Amino acid sequence: MAASERIVSFSSLSNVKENQYKKNFTHNSQGVMGDHTLQSGPRAFSRDYEFSFADESDFVDGYGSEEEHYDSAQRSKAEPEVNLKNVISGIAAILTGRSKGLSSIQPQQNFCSSVSFIGYEKDGESYLHSSVCTPSAPPLLEPESINYSAYRDVLEAEPPEWLPDSTTIVCMQCSSPFTALTRGRHHCRFCGGVFCRACTKGRCLLPVKFHMRDPQRVCDICFDRLDPLQSILINSISNAVQSAKHDVTDWTCTRAWLNLPLGLSMEHEIYKAANTLRGYSQVARLTPDKSIPQAVLKDAKGLAILTMVKAGTIISYKFGTGLVVSRRADGTWSAPSAILSVGLGWGAQIGGELMDFIAVLHDSETVKTFCSQMHFSLGAGISAAAGPIGRVLEADLRAGDRGRGVCYTYSCSKGAFIGVSMEGNIVFTRMDANLRFYGDPYLTTTDILLGTVERPKAAGPLYSALHDLYTCI
Repeated sequence: MAASERIVSFSSLSNVKENQYKKNFTHNSQGVMGDHTLQSGPRAFSRDYEFSFADESDFVDGYGSEEEHYDSAQRSKAEPEVNLKNVISGIAAILTGRSKGLSSIQPQQNFCSSVSFIGYEKDGESYLHSSVCTPSAPPLLEPESINYSAYRDVLEAEPPEWLPDSTTIVCMQCSSPFTALTRGRHHCRFCGGVFCRACTKGRCLLPVKFHMRDPQRVCDICFDRLDPLQSILINSISNAVQSAKHDVTDWTCTRAWLNLPLGLSMEHEIYKAANTLRGYSQVARLTPDKSIPQAVLKDAKGLAILTMVKAGTIISYKFGTGLVVSRRADGTWSAPSAILSVGLGWGAQIGGELMDFIAVLHDSETVKTFCSQMHFSLGAGISAAAGPIGRVLEADLRAGDRGRGVCYTYSCSKGAFIGVSMEGNIVFTRMDANLRFYGDPYLTTTDILLGTVERPKAAGPLYSALHDLYTCI
């Protein structure tokens, strides 16, 4: 480097800084050089010290303000110096288990475990592990639990005016032309647009102002907008969280006189099941010898409660709907799941009757059978009914893709029927009824019967009737 590049010029500095710089430089040079004296002239300065400074413009840009001096000092404190001494002390601290030597290199961190509670999705999104407890989190229904401002336009949306069917001849999303059989028109319940079936597969609960408690058909775009809010809507406006409107099951209520074999909704199935259970509670109090045995009920892992109609001669036909509940490990009852049963019977039989069934599920494998979307049952039974009082006792074997087991069926029947027959039934899980009741399209029967789904408020009469039945035994 040329000597001219090492010349220090003070012309761009203030007089105060110039004097201070000369004073500090003289003091440092005497402390380091010992007996050597500071020689005059630029060449002497360059010979004794290998410091090099840039031209005058750099002093103006780099050292022209006090704020920049402060920022530079702060950065020097924040960034630890990396040298051989620090590296060796860091390695020694790691080997000996002491963090004293690391305190000057990095901020002290008190990690007591290598377990990470943060996970990452495939798309890069992070999530907190379910084992982490956050007791200070706000309740789900409060606006603070979500970014309310981001979803304000959705939560406060008004019902739209549907576009007429003649507005378009093609789907407003995929632009495919409508046809009479293969591609019909469907309105999105949230935006009111006209779409084809392929573009309206989603079902979502709508905001409060729509006054609808059943999941409605929406287009794919509206589904993406509504899906993040479904947990809030499920816990606020779904049918499951409403109070039961029909809970009277005595002679003053017309619908309590006779259970119909077909229930159009889960609420109706809950009412029918509660009516059936209270009838058995009354039988247990008045004639204990004709009730379900105490040992059978106490060991039950679940109950299937149905109302069915049966009619025929030699060959009989059966049809009915109901629900199933399971007993959890703590003795409480699970949320209900709706079922439908159709069947045939063959034997020496004649007449017609209306039956209120209670099928006692003895073990968890039998409960898993009802978690299947469809399962079969085969059994034999004796039936006798004359007027409003009758008794039916059946034992059947059930098998489905989730499990198999044996259960005993008890029933009270009304009508005129007598016979001994072999019975075959197909039992279906009514996914549509479960969806309308719970409002969650991702909820499965296993989640309802064997999972942690909370007991719905609308099923209060059912749990009250179950309590009364087990109190009588």
